[in-house]
Amino acid sequence: MNEITLFGFNNLTKSLSFSLYKLHYLSSHPAPYNTFIKERYSADKLNIVLTEICHAIGGTVLNIAKQDYQPQGASVTLMISEESPDEPLSSIASESLIAHLDKSHLCIHTYPDESPQDGIAIFRADIELSTCGVISPLKVLNQVIEAFDADVIDIDYRIRGMTRDRHGRKLYNFDKLNNVSDFLSAEITNSYYISEHNFIEQNLFHAKLSRKEINLNDYVFQRNVEYLLGEEQRLISAKLTKEIQQLFTNTN
Repeated sequence: MNEITLFGFNNLTKSLSFSLYKLHYLSSHPAPYNTFIKERYSADKLNIVLTEICHAIGGTVLNIAKQDYQPQGASVTLMISEESPDEPLSSIASESLIAHLDKSHLCIHTYPDESPQDGIAIFRADIELSTCGVISPLKVLNQVIEAFDADVIDIDYRIRGMTRDRHGRKLYNFDKLNNVSDFLSAEITNSYYISEHNFIEQNLFHAKLSRKEINLNDYVFQRNVEYLLGEEQRLISAKLTKEIQQLFTNTN
């Protein structure tokens, strides 16, 4: 097994966690929907998403573990490294990569709804990105939200540990951070309601997002919305709005 040379090691661990909820309205038996979810969020396809996220923060995939489950659901975990800033990746032989490895990892687990209620199926994906180098997980906030087109997003960001500057002064945070939403794009902040609760002294940050507007074309599964009566469209919209609000507020 090749060992990884540590470069510029520090002891700050930055962890970014997501719970992303996507809703669909099913007007028929859930079997086609289950097949759709199983194919769209298979371990192989999730691996592609995570690899893109890894590259977006300047990381390199060292190891992949992935698994599909029956009847549905999948998990993928990547061990990642950060390339040495002193030498471009293209000039480093793959078998002798000089990298900043620091127990960094990126993982995803999916939780498809096995028992849709009142026609509404909820798909949940949990993602965790943990790094210890100069990589900032906050760089992928927008990319993750856009990739899953989620209706409700629960975000936790935590910085643990301590490192020192060149003068020996203790540092507990590298990022100038007041709110997670400071790192969201204008498009996302305009599309979601945002609630935030932070414990800045403890380097704990939490944000929860809820989609503002519902376009039924994005929710009604395998049925043309144009053929739905106006009253039926209003009923479905009301159901989806209620479910989203409950997920956002953790209520029933």
